[in-house]
Amino acid sequence: MSPNLRTFIATIFLSFMGLCAYAQDGPPPPDTRTSSLPGLVMPIDDNIIVLVVFGILAGAFYAYKNNKAKSSSPA
Repeated sequence: MSPNLRTFIATIFLSFMGLCAYAQDGPPPPDTRTSSLPGLVMPIDDNIIVLVVFGILAGAFYAYKNNKAKSSSPA
C-alpha cells in the first residue's frame, strides 16, 4: 500500500470517528438552575503565572536548541 493511500484511509477513518463522537447525545439538562458563584476559583486561575513562565522557558529552550542546530550544521 502506498504512503498516500495509507494517509488517505487514516484521514477518512479519523474523520468518521470524530463525527461519531459529535453524534452522541449529551447528558440531560439539570432540573434546577445554578448560578455561577462570583470569585469561584478555577484550577487554571491559581497557576496561570506558572503556566506562562513555563511556556516562555520552553519556547526559549526550543529556539536556542534550533538555533544551535542550525549554526553547527555545515551549510
